[in-house]
Amino acid sequence: MTGEIGQRPPGWARYDEVADPYERFQASNGYASLARDLVTALNLTPGASVLDVGCGTGAAIIPAQRLVGAHGLVVGLDISVPMLRRAVASGAKHLVAGIVPGLPFHDRCFDGVAASLILSHVERCEPAIRDMVRVLKPGGRLGVSAAAQSPNRPNLAYQAWEMTAESMVGREALLGAKGSVAPWEEWLIDPSHLEAALASGGLEDIEVHQREYRVTMPTEDYLAMLDMFAYGRFVRHRLGAAPWEEFRRIVAGKVAGLALNQIEYTSRYHIAVGTRSP
Repeated sequence: MTGEIGQRPPGWARYDEVADPYERFQASNGYASLARDLVTALNLTPGASVLDVGCGTGAAIIPAQRLVGAHGLVVGLDISVPMLRRAVASGAKHLVAGIVPGLPFHDRCFDGVAASLILSHVERCEPAIRDMVRVLKPGGRLGVSAAAQSPNRPNLAYQAWEMTAESMVGREALLGAKGSVAPWEEWLIDPSHLEAALASGGLEDIEVHQREYRVTMPTEDYLAMLDMFAYGRFVRHRLGAAPWEEFRRIVAGKVAGLALNQIEYTSRYHIAVGTRSP
């Protein structure tokens, strides 16, 4: 997931400059495992054609290519060209720069469509879903994932990062940035909302399941990941170079005082799959 698949976001929200570290961190924070599970839920068969919307660096593409085999077709679509280039380096073969709604494909041309952590970032869910359903063949399956209610309280390192960010850019500014990047994230936490969104796009036999992923990473990597994600890039953009370095110094000092060698938490997500009527 790149967070860029709807209308073109402001510069600080784009992942163009962080494709390489994003690839490294998604393997350790649960995103790659979620993408693999989403692909599995599509029940792909050898020779199938699949579209991965918002493919990022290719976390869902690679397992999909294994499932459909040499006679199948997996196409990745993302608005970020640097992310697509990184996907090529990961082994992706067929990539397109594009957005949703506005998929540059004919009607009824894919057996499956996957969109991992994408719906929360689009301007409106229903048009995006209808466009993804449009490119599905009759009987084809659309699979999406979205964040579920977290089973954890925020860890101490994140609390230190967030409190420092709020003190330096303001709580309202930080909340506004979060809302502009992922306007549907809170709404989609409710699985009934996710199911209703897929039904509004004309899908049938909708199933919504929850998955959990245990995450453990060095504290230093965790803080670097926060800095890289959209909210961190917003803080950096808002502060400017010198205050940003001061922000990082303050956070590092607070976290050092906590004596945390690693961060452990559980990520929880919904995986929803529906079928286009014949």
